[in-house]
Amino acid sequence: MAQRFDHVVATEQAIPNAIAGKFGSWGSRAQQYPVFSQTWFKYRALSYSVPMVFLALILIVASIFGHDGLRRWFYYLAELSAWLSVTASLLLGRWLAVRIRLRGWPGRKEALGITLALCLGIIVAQGFFWFSQPQHIPTVQAEMERIEALKATKKIDTEAGVPVEKKTDKDFVRNAVINQLLILVLFIWWGGSLDLIDYFKQRHALQEALQQQEIDRYKKERNEAELRLSVLASQIEPHFLFNTLSGVRSAILSDPARGVAIIDHLVDYLRSTIPQMRDDGANALVTLDAQLNAIRAYLGVIHFRIPRLSFSVDSDPALAELTIPPLMLISLVENAVKHGIELKKGPVHIAVTAKRALENGAEVLALCVSDNGVGFGATGSGSGIGLTNIRERLKQLYGNRASLLLETNEDGGVLARIFLPVSLAISAI
Repeated sequence: MAQRFDHVVATEQAIPNAIAGKFGSWGSRAQQYPVFSQTWFKYRALSYSVPMVFLALILIVASIFGHDGLRRWFYYLAELSAWLSVTASLLLGRWLAVRIRLRGWPGRKEALGITLALCLGIIVAQGFFWFSQPQHIPTVQAEMERIEALKATKKIDTEAGVPVEKKTDKDFVRNAVINQLLILVLFIWWGGSLDLIDYFKQRHALQEALQQQEIDRYKKERNEAELRLSVLASQIEPHFLFNTLSGVRSAILSDPARGVAIIDHLVDYLRSTIPQMRDDGANALVTLDAQLNAIRAYLGVIHFRIPRLSFSVDSDPALAELTIPPLMLISLVENAVKHGIELKKGPVHIAVTAKRALENGAEVLALCVSDNGVGFGATGSGSGIGLTNIRERLKQLYGNRASLLLETNEDGGVLARIFLPVSLAISAI
């Protein structure tokens, strides 16, 4: 059953980009590059190559078997002009647009130049198409002159059985205008009008993406600075140290063994967290085992201060060397103590667990902090500055592949869970 589930998940997942690029058409590969770039044009031209070869073969066969006499060469030239008109509409304007974009002109000047380049390609294509029309072939031209003579004498077209005079000049003009408009629309479509629209959309999207990258970079720098500058204030809060030292002082007078135990836990906590506080950003991750040891030491200190508190810290030993962001999990524990445990009377409990789990079909590392404190009722909805910073750091480190979820426990309190991608939680050794 497990193998069947894994097979279904594997067959429904998206193909990685590195593999998908090998099987995509040239047109789909072109979409992976900026419009009117050199690589984009290369794949765009390759996508047109096969249809253009087939069109050339069809025109060659039609020229060989479709016309006789001395004027066959006029048909050859007409069909060559037709092929050149299609080729010019597909490639010429786009090639000129690529040349213009390589010049690196300012935004408006570049957009105007690309638009004019596409228009020039359409005009040249229209010129080749005009030379390919039948009226430029002598035999056809003579036949047209004969029809005009018949119209002048108001004779009957015996082959069609229709009076020639009914085909007025207005009908011919109207049909000619309609045909030319249809051809013009077709050449505008072939000539890159949709690519021009994509170019403007893509340029706007790229500008927004660059701006967002700058914003994200500034946010990351700001958060790193805040982490380094405020870690002593936010992680080893003054009231925590003062309360702990006061408890040591009281214990030494009444129960020296208890005072020594508090100092031991405090030393273990400082030994685990101070290296992370002094980290200048060279190591962005710490081992899960080190973070859990810091949590045990921290909760050991809190237990001496709040004897009604019990706690458990459980993890699969195989996960010990996986790495996680520093001071993130312990921040959830401190949040549970400050906003849930301290405000509730009677016995309280905090449970910290780390295990592998499946989230949306993907294997993740689930870090959970559960308490039976006062819950969201007294502290709001769990959207404080500390939790917002955790979400921001997860987004910067993992994008959309990590998340922080908070929900109410069945027996009261809050269950906070961090999901990290196992594939990125690489061993620190």
